[in-house]
Amino acid sequence: MEKTAEDYMYDDQADERDAAWAESELLKGGKTDAVLSCPQCLVQICFVCQRHARFADQFRALSVKHCEIREELFVYGRRGLLEPKTKATPEQAEVFRLVECSKCQARVGVADADGVYHLFNAVAGM
Repeated sequence: MEKTAEDYMYDDQADERDAAWAESELLKGGKTDAVLSCPQCLVQICFVCQRHARFADQFRALSVKHCEIREELFVYGRRGLLEPKTKATPEQAEVFRLVECSKCQARVGVADADGVYHLFNAVAGM
């Protein structure tokens, strides 16, 4: 029986190779509590993260994918909402930068001065 083009396109080992690549390249041997995706376009933005101790829908991570960090500085105001940093902002206030999905510009979290990402607007999956 002669092989067709469909026979050459089928690879029964592809899933195993893809899973091995994802584990070696994306997880880098780290333990993760979830794989995070953008809530608007569902592109994956984080593969290794830790769930917040108090808030189950918040995560922190040392690296993200498919994200952009904005230059504007923000602080958390009295009501816990992000507000732009102004001259009236106290000197000791912790400063953050917005983190947005690079595909759809949805706000997915913030980055602190230490380079830690705090992701609170993401879809968690495994």
